[in-house]
Amino acid sequence: MPAYLKQITYRNRALLDLARFAPHCMNCGGGCEGEMVGCHSNSLQHGKGGSYKAHDIPAFLCGSCHDLIDGRTGGRGLLPREERDRIFLEAVYKTWLWLMESGRLEIAS
Repeated sequence: MPAYLKQITYRNRALLDLARFAPHCMNCGGGCEGEMVGCHSNSLQHGKGGSYKAHDIPAFLCGSCHDLIDGRTGGRGLLPREERDRIFLEAVYKTWLWLMESGRLEIAS
């Protein structure tokens, strides 16, 4: 693929760092502030591939839910890819809603 057609992966360390302020896991609702991590998509359609992480469009999750999404069992068993993708996208939606409602993400007006 020519260099000018390559997709540029969006990176934003400050956005990922906001996970520590999340009041709870955006999937299970557990955990407490400071224990959340910014989880990336595992889907090729979101920029994941080979040794590359997907775009920095995170879901703020606890360690157990991050393991679940990434296919590490974390004690809950392995879920089918479609279910893990659905859970991840719902958590992304909740993450971005919290970012906007809490004023941590500025929205163009």
